[in-house]
Amino acid sequence: MGKRNKWRKSMVLALALAGGLLFNTVQPIEAHAEETSQQMIDKKAKIDAEVKNLEKELDQLQQEIDQKVKVFNQVQADIKEVDAGIVETEKRIEQRSTILSERMAAYQAQDNTVGVYLSVVLEAKSFADLMDRVVAVKTLMDADQELVNQQEADKAKLEEQKATLDEKQKELQKQFQELQQKESEMEVKKAENQAKSLALKAQIATKQEEERLEAERKAAEEEAARLRALQAATPVAHVNNNNNNNSGKNNGGSKPQPIIVGSGAGTASSGDAISTAKQFLGRSYVWGGSNPTTGFDCSGLVQWSYKQAGVSLPRTASQQYLSTKRISASEARVGDLVFFSYGSGVAHVGIYLGNNTMIDAQNKGVVIESLDWWNQYLVGFGRIQ
Repeated sequence: MGKRNKWRKSMVLALALAGGLLFNTVQPIEAHAEETSQQMIDKKAKIDAEVKNLEKELDQLQQEIDQKVKVFNQVQADIKEVDAGIVETEKRIEQRSTILSERMAAYQAQDNTVGVYLSVVLEAKSFADLMDRVVAVKTLMDADQELVNQQEADKAKLEEQKATLDEKQKELQKQFQELQQKESEMEVKKAENQAKSLALKAQIATKQEEERLEAERKAAEEEAARLRALQAATPVAHVNNNNNNNSGKNNGGSKPQPIIVGSGAGTASSGDAISTAKQFLGRSYVWGGSNPTTGFDCSGLVQWSYKQAGVSLPRTASQQYLSTKRISASEARVGDLVFFSYGSGVAHVGIYLGNNTMIDAQNKGVVIESLDWWNQYLVGFGRIQ
């Protein structure tokens, strides 16, 4: 019995020692695992916050662009209102001109207005009739004078309206260029922030996800580098700091040399794209528009028109520039893309039609226009490959 008790005590002691050793071995591992897990949670929270900051940065830039779009749209609305006012004023002037011409012809047939007055007075049959005729003639003559006064007032108003329209159109052109420039800057920032965001996310990804994110990051960085390079050093054929001067003269007063542009025949797909684009002639310009439902901006019109012809193009003017083959102006043919810049980055694009013309969506809407004025901002031509 004593031996059995001693054996039991030995077993209890052995189990206790074993338990102590197990506890001492496992406890540090569990503590380390908990610490690593917490570190990962903290790291993910920090990275999520940094990614959100990148998104906020883009949101802020987008808000600035949205505000400019509101101003642009308001100026567009102002122009429509002034245009409508001009149409009404011109209509009144035309109607009065017809009336006054008829009156003048009647007076001239009687040699002079005095003859008309005397003729009416002398034909009176009584004193009462005479008084009625005098009042009637005076009323007619006063009415004629009032018509003349109204005509002069409307002519003066028309000149004011045209001056206002000119100022509004200049303001719209300024807003149009600022918006396009801002979009070019936004495009670079988006690519840069996307690369940063992917690099941050890769830090807390699984091995498989990390490889995918790394590949996407490299592609985003390459895109950002290409856009930055384009933004920093865009060749412009003619620079004219006076954006609203349509005379073709720069600040130094010298006239830019004309650019000799080719007029080679286009391909079947370019012909289809041009036919599609022409369907929207006169459609108002819509910032960010890329289809008939929303309306079009410059690159949206180009992308949609070529998409209908079975050709896929990127969304923005800068991306379309980078995706096309550079050609000289003299090599240009119908259907090539023509690109423009206001100082940094490619900001505008149109489809070349030959004979020094293009179809594009600009501040006045979808139009066919000469390259003459645009040559001051010309970057070059691109061929779709």
